[in-house]
Amino acid sequence: MGEKRRKDQWTAADDEKLAEIVIGFVQNGQTQLEAFSHAAQQLNRTKQACGFRWNKTLRLQYGHVLDNVRKRPKQLMRSHLKLALTSFEELTEAYNDLDLKYRELQTEHEKLLKWLQQGVNFVSKERNYS
Repeated sequence: MGEKRRKDQWTAADDEKLAEIVIGFVQNGQTQLEAFSHAAQQLNRTKQACGFRWNKTLRLQYGHVLDNVRKRPKQLMRSHLKLALTSFEELTEAYNDLDLKYRELQTEHEKLLKWLQQGVNFVSKERNYS
């Protein structure tokens, strides 16, 4: 005769699914509580049962994975922040260079306009004398 099993007994597949959901949620910046709610729907259990199973059994097994997942987004955020700051500094430097060149060109433009105006005035005077 087959082995008797309780209806609410957790299987290895249930444990794996719960762990996958919790780790995935935390990796995406969500909470364990949100993961338990989602897992409850997926596993046809209550979120309390999922939370209890995680804390009582699976956290010991998957705790190191969860810790690594929790550290990873902060490291990614730091690297993105570093990149953003570097990009901002580069953009600021490029803007300052462009602003300087723009002012130089503006000065040259004003000099050319004065020179042209002097030429127009000279030609006008020559015409008036003729």
